[in-house]
Amino acid sequence: MPDTDPPFPSFANLGASPPKDFDVQTVARDWISAFAGSIDNRDVHSLVSSSLHVESWWRDVFALTWDMRTFQGRAKIETFLNDRLAETGFSKVEFIKAFFQQVAPDVAWILIRFSFETAVAIGVGVARLVYCADSVWRAVTVSTELDGLKGHPELTSADRDFRVNQGNWAEERKREVEFVDKDPEVVIIGCGHSGLEVAARLKHLRVSYLAIEKHARIGDNWRTHYDILTLHNPLWSNHMPYLHFPTSWPVFPSAKQVANWLKFYAEALELNVWLSSEAVSAVRNKATNKWDVVVRRGDGSFRTLHVDHVVMAQGFPSKKTAFPGQEDFGGQIVHSSEFKSAKVFVGKKVVIIGACTSAHDIASDCADHGVDVTMVQRSATYVMSVQKGVLAFLSASEWERAPIEEVDSIRMSMPFHFQKDLAQRGAAMVQHVDREMLEGLKKVGYKLNNGKDNTGVLYLVLDRGGGYHYDAGACQKIIDGMIKMKSGTEVDRITKTGVAFKDGSELPADIIVVATGLDDFRVPLHRLLGEDVAAQIPPMWGLNEEGELQGPWREPESLPGVWPIMGNFAWSRYFSKMIALQIKAKQKGLYGTRYAAPDS
Repeated sequence: MPDTDPPFPSFANLGASPPKDFDVQTVARDWISAFAGSIDNRDVHSLVSSSLHVESWWRDVFALTWDMRTFQGRAKIETFLNDRLAETGFSKVEFIKAFFQQVAPDVAWILIRFSFETAVAIGVGVARLVYCADSVWRAVTVSTELDGLKGHPELTSADRDFRVNQGNWAEERKREVEFVDKDPEVVIIGCGHSGLEVAARLKHLRVSYLAIEKHARIGDNWRTHYDILTLHNPLWSNHMPYLHFPTSWPVFPSAKQVANWLKFYAEALELNVWLSSEAVSAVRNKATNKWDVVVRRGDGSFRTLHVDHVVMAQGFPSKKTAFPGQEDFGGQIVHSSEFKSAKVFVGKKVVIIGACTSAHDIASDCADHGVDVTMVQRSATYVMSVQKGVLAFLSASEWERAPIEEVDSIRMSMPFHFQKDLAQRGAAMVQHVDREMLEGLKKVGYKLNNGKDNTGVLYLVLDRGGGYHYDAGACQKIIDGMIKMKSGTEVDRITKTGVAFKDGSELPADIIVVATGLDDFRVPLHRLLGEDVAAQIPPMWGLNEEGELQGPWREPESLPGVWPIMGNFAWSRYFSKMIALQIKAKQKGLYGTRYAAPDS
């Protein structure tokens, strides 16, 4: 985060609060009219000085930069617009809707959604207007987001096949999936939710693709996890594009339900998938500028596909942490990715190394089966309850009040660094509603933190993708002593009989479960791309100086045609569209120059 944060637009910092009586629609339309006029006249200075607050933010998501960029302050925004307005053809800004948001007792703004065009694309934007001390409404945030490509709309009902005789459907579908006549334009590696969503987006943009899945069934990446695994984000935030989860489903479905849904999703949308297949190598052919992807099929045969793009959708691998002395351990060492059920641990002493979601879930399962289980917490953890915390941040009233694409757009329009104050307020709220649970954890030696700069979960997700736990009941078992805790010291080594710690203590164990989180996204790419090529891949997570995530959802400059995607259901739903639109733009010669952030 920046060394000094711009003042958040609270009423105190603005020196004013909105008047009691004002016409939201009139204010919003007047602002859009002035904003659009400045854009059309290429009068950047007037736009910045008149329409934007002095501490304003502008976030662009692939619309004007073909990148993800955040510009803070009038000077940086003015430079950005002077650099990009003429080149992109940013124009035709039009009002869509506006409403007043009381975000907190001392924070409120008018939220405006608008549309616009560039030379090659259509976009949507969001502006948040705050009431300033001189009685003028100005935007404190503006976003511009790629929404479509001119002349290349998504499939609609008018594009349906109206033939009556579909008796040869099965044979045609088989030929389509096998790519008998020609190779696809895109290969997608991985058929979890991210891979399937990219496949669905490409299909609706009429881009030929093939998704490669190493398992025998779609959804096996969920089926192979432990039996008690469920989603910890509510169902209404996790819908996939074009086909939403049924309203009859539970708010937090099980992993097996999710697995079956992914299989159904691929079948219902007729996505092109090769099962029991693995991409064993991918090499950039300098003569053709294509990627030569070698795929080993389930029958042992090989097929080399010559494609323009490779989407990496295999997700973050689990970290296989090794400890000194583990080869001498007389019991069993199990990685969390291999764990299925605590039923087989009954009568054993179990030590779990790790204290985030998987560790808590496994420990909870052990407690339910009467297993003697101890969780080893190597560093402090941020904890938020699912029922009181998560549901407060992801309420059904927000996600179901408007089309999910609109909710996504509004959420993604807010720069991450701008959210710091709101995140601190949210973390304080969680500490209050979860205070009984958190105090109980402290009493039994559980080490807690409140996130970076007291922002709760936000920057733990953005900076490291871990370090937190959404609790669905394990914490009460810790408080009640059903799950024992060992915290405040590091693991020194594994002995023949258990785990030794740097404070000189030791825990006896029959079984050690390693649950130490997720590894670097780039780890599996070393085998696929080769060490020399993989070494060129930049970091794939963590915020840069502008507050944008490094790496995912756009091609690395050193690896044209490679598209990493990762994230939960909500983020993958949103960014699968961004990847598909960028690929379509590349295929049709519409992709402009990238306005990339300077190297950190």
